[in-house]
Amino acid sequence: MTGFIAATTFRDTSATEWEEVFRLSRERDLREAGSHVLALLRSQEHCPTSGWGVNCYTHSLQAATKAMQAGMDEEYIVCALLHDVGEFLDPFNHGDIAGEMVKSFVRPDNYWMVSNHPVFQLHFRDHSRYNREACLKYQGHPAFERTLDFCERFDQSCFDGNYENHPLEVFEPMVRRLFARGIHRMYEQHPYARLPEAAEAGEGA
Repeated sequence: MTGFIAATTFRDTSATEWEEVFRLSRERDLREAGSHVLALLRSQEHCPTSGWGVNCYTHSLQAATKAMQAGMDEEYIVCALLHDVGEFLDPFNHGDIAGEMVKSFVRPDNYWMVSNHPVFQLHFRDHSRYNREACLKYQGHPAFERTLDFCERFDQSCFDGNYENHPLEVFEPMVRRLFARGIHRMYEQHPYARLPEAAEAGEGA
């Protein structure tokens, strides 16, 4: 792939070239918004299960489908879809991975819910050796009840191999909209990423 600027290092890049890089980066990021997290989720479609009637990919679709059918808002539905997207990168810290992926695009309570859902889902692991009371250390947190409810309705109960899930194509536009709004907001607010005219307007305000 051939670049649009002559420089091959940061230090050789001129001020004019830097502005071109910023412009092209913004256009690319908005155009590709949500694509990479969707690709990561889609890569799990044929992963084997760990014994359940569905694999992690289908579990995610089922969680999002149930959240949609329950009338949850679009941001929440996307969180349900992506809550386990980090499962195969680090199974014991997948909540942190998914949380960081959505952090800049969702409200703080939804970010916390996604990040901490692994410890809350333990509460529903009856007849197991897991510590079902582990989540109680978070009692008093504003998102405690929200996360417990999420795990009850849209996590621990989404392993039914006979359930009719919506396909990923139903949720893809939601993911793209959510990530596009977030990226647009980043470019509007970040001092290094804003276009020159926007930065100048902000300084004079």
